Amino acid sequence: MKKTTIYITAGILAIFGFQSCEKDFLQKDPISSALPEQMNTAEGLLQGAYDNLYDEYYTMDFLVNSDVMADNCYAGGDNPGMISIDKYDVISTNSILTRDWDYLYTDIKNCNIVLSFVPEMKDPNLTDERRNEILGEASALRAWHYFNLIRTWKEVPIVTTVPSSVEGMFVSKKPAEEVYAQIISDLEFALPKVKTTGANKGVITKGVVNALLAKVYAQKPNPDWAKVVQYCDAVKALGYDLVPDYASLYQTSGENNVESIWETQNDGVVHQNWITGMVTPWMWGDWKKFAIPTHNLVKAFNDEGDNVRKNASIRYVNTSWNDDYWTQPVPVINKYPDPDGKSNTYRLRYADIVLLKAEALTELNQLSDTENGAQFYVNKVRNRVGLAKTTATTQAALRLAIEKERQLELAFEGHRMYDLIRTNRAVAVMNAQKDGNNNPITYNVTDAKLYFPISQKEVDANPNINK
Repeated sequence: MKKTTIYITAGILAIFGFQSCEKDFLQKDPISSALPEQMNTAEGLLQGAYDNLYDEYYTMDFLVNSDVMADNCYAGGDNPGMISIDKYDVISTNSILTRDWDYLYTDIKNCNIVLSFVPEMKDPNLTDERRNEILGEASALRAWHYFNLIRTWKEVPIVTTVPSSVEGMFVSKKPAEEVYAQIISDLEFALPKVKTTGANKGVITKGVVNALLAKVYAQKPNPDWAKVVQYCDAVKALGYDLVPDYASLYQTSGENNVESIWETQNDGVVHQNWITGMVTPWMWGDWKKFAIPTHNLVKAFNDEGDNVRKNASIRYVNTSWNDDYWTQPVPVINKYPDPDGKSNTYRLRYADIVLLKAEALTELNQLSDTENGAQFYVNKVRNRVGLAKTTATTQAALRLAIEKERQLELAFEGHRMYDLIRTNRAVAVMNAQKDGNNNPITYNVTDAKLYFPISQKEVDANPNINK
């Protein structure tokens, strides 16, 4: 696993070494003298930015910060950082918080290098068309990293250039509205530039950008539901659709399918899916598994009679260790089944967009079971797994029906916590959790606990962070 350590103040100045597992990102020298011709090719810089999708945030911690922090998973394992996230007692020195802050700003730094240097790069093999595509892809990647930052931290610094002075390293945090404006600006810049289709689903395309715009307009503090519908429709117009067999989504033979919008390509060697190591029999032995499905999630599947998605999402195993919440056999995640770490990871798939459109139409009070109504899109997803049409017909009932549908459809894919925050349901849902004996689990969640504090390392390094 990568073990990169970086502050914003150091990371935005470090240029090289995109692919090594162990790198010193603590270079302090400004890089104003680093001219484009001294650097790698434009394609090499872009590949460096893409390779960040294989760091620990994107191969493990996205699941911790979404499903473990929500009601889909218990922490499991014995990692104190993960357990504190599960228990809502996160402090600024939490090891997972610290490394995720570091990783995401490293990822942004690598995008900034592409966006700063590629426009003027003298590369005889680089056409104007490809130069624009590279800039669009890097801009969309940067938007994705900021989207994950602002969904996890309430306020974060915005860094969009490679600084030419020490003073440029010390950046203050910005409110969510400004961060979302930057994200939208990056995505709007990217949309006309990126390709309609890519060599595989790991490449940023127009489908990815439209899907991200839909999700961003839904998640920002003042959602624009008409924009959400607009961009969901733009995704549909590109030809995405649900695959008939839900279980096939998580088989290696079913990767890069018509439902996949953006999918990290794992090969088990250079690009390894570390979730496989956490939750499947890659290392059974005595290694206590992380991210164990909750009683709440299993009950939700059972109450709905949703055996198709339950069996594709969860398997039961007998373990040599005792779990804090389950007797034998213990449920583990089944969506990343390849034991060699080759299972791809969905970042965006069409079912997410279908349900997001249902949510937007619900908020616009368009509720019918027609192509212009929310029920239609809920039923489209339910029909795929053999469930009857939703019984929800009012706006209030549909809100809860969509919340449940997203939980069952997208479990362990990095959405749940952000869904609950977006709908202002996180505090109520988490404080209502019970264990397998129907005893309350005392999380004592408040609005303030829904976001991480800024990394203490960043606070110590950056005197302007809280100004």
